[in-house]
Amino acid sequence: MKNQFLLPAKFRLIGWVTFLLFFALGILTESYGYHIPGFQLYYPNEGGSADYNLTNELAFSGIIIGLLMVSFARHINEDELISKIRLESWKWAVLVSYAIILILNFTSYGLGFVFIVTYNVVTLLLVYIIKFNYSLYMLNKNLKNSED
Repeated sequence: MKNQFLLPAKFRLIGWVTFLLFFALGILTESYGYHIPGFQLYYPNEGGSADYNLTNELAFSGIIIGLLMVSFARHINEDELISKIRLESWKWAVLVSYAIILILNFTSYGLGFVFIVTYNVVTLLLVYIIKFNYSLYMLNKNLKNSED
């Protein structure tokens, strides 16, 4: 079965490397206030002009792009069963993601809610990757047990 929406399998490794690099940049930005020098956006202000560093946006974009590459990379042995597991994992991830949003809708307020919803974009991809790989692990485990 040919699926035209999947990337070649080598993008899984590229995606993990991208995710880890930008995740580290995100931790440096959020925890230690690191900013890439010269990566400012200048905009007019009442008292003249102000600047805003885009390092945090770069880190968040890199995290999402890396996770998308991992999520949409073709499995080495991609077949109909793997496609079915992929679809079930996506369904499961969407349900978990929206359940988190519904719970947080009643438990967080204001600007904190906006940050949580923003990071929930990453949660959808992470839950999918975890569920998909766990399902593949269980499939391989069951196949090995049936061969013995």
